[in-house]
Amino acid sequence: MNSPIPVLQLLVSTALGGGPKHVFDLIRRLPTEEFGVIVAAPDDGPYLGRFRSLGVEVVRLPLNRLSPWTLAHVVRLVRERGIRVIHSHGKGAGLYGRLAGWWSGVPAIHTFHGIHYNYPLGLGRCYLRLERRLSGLSHAVIQVSESQAREAERLGLADPAKSHVVVNGIDAKEVRALAEGTPLSREELGLSAEAQVLGCVARFDRVKGLDLLVETLRRLAGRYPRLMLVLAGSGEGERELRERVAEAGVFERVRFTGPLDHAPRLFSALDLYVSASRGEGLPLSVLEAMACGLPVVATRVTGHVDAVVDGITGFLAPPEDPDELAARVACLLDDPELRRRMGQAGSKLVETRFPMEPMVSRLAHLYRQAAAWGR
Repeated sequence: MNSPIPVLQLLVSTALGGGPKHVFDLIRRLPTEEFGVIVAAPDDGPYLGRFRSLGVEVVRLPLNRLSPWTLAHVVRLVRERGIRVIHSHGKGAGLYGRLAGWWSGVPAIHTFHGIHYNYPLGLGRCYLRLERRLSGLSHAVIQVSESQAREAERLGLADPAKSHVVVNGIDAKEVRALAEGTPLSREELGLSAEAQVLGCVARFDRVKGLDLLVETLRRLAGRYPRLMLVLAGSGEGERELRERVAEAGVFERVRFTGPLDHAPRLFSALDLYVSASRGEGLPLSVLEAMACGLPVVATRVTGHVDAVVDGITGFLAPPEDPDELAARVACLLDDPELRRRMGQAGSKLVETRFPMEPMVSRLAHLYRQAAAWGR
């Protein structure tokens, strides 16, 4: 019997979020007799312990910071553990993974969990140039949605021969079990039973558009006196976001839950899910909300357009337009039957279009190909 293929997973964070959850779900479904996974990541969140609970080796490395010493650690790890496939997630991990692969002669795979390049002072152009160079060092580049693949092609971020679409998937039954097993009640969130409740689970970062969501709430506040917004998450932008809430005069209407262990627990307290993001890969939080029967109002950006069928499972609104976002939200607030129908349609769509098994199977196939190439 052949030995398991050693696969090194590199992450920029172990905090609660889509990237770490994606890798966690992948690892626990890969056949252990065929793949031996090692995880290298910063010690900045609960997923470090969750990876260990799967019985895989976990190495703490600050892959979210630039340092030649970190690259040296990755190269040494690859050589000492006999790694045959490197799979990176996130910008810093993608840099280290592909340089280490080139240095060691080991095939490197990189997944884009969103393509974000709107940085000031020309930094965005520098980032795109770097990614184009790194694509030349990649054995494969993975896009998590069809719309992101089109964006990557437009930006020239991957050789078409190396580019693969592996659509994010979720275990809808598991998500619903979490939502129904230990739900957060409105009382626990400080909400009345009569409130109309919007919700969003996100990292507190400008790209997530939470400032636009607050502005949408402000526009609707006069028309809907019982309207509330629940924001679950954390991040470097939290202080600025709280200031924006206060400036908008909606402080009493917003509930900050902090990072939620198992975010689906929140969904039973919501009437609809809203995402005003400026760009996504394929957000797991939106898929999970749909799996739990929530209609979704989202901006018409990469990732969202793959998940939300406009007029069927929710509504899409132009990005950077809180007026249009508010109009779509109002349409659903005014029509409980429409919310129910869209929620049901979304739940069925997730089951058929975004299951977990094809994602795992496709990635396992890419690992086998990469390992065979690297021999």
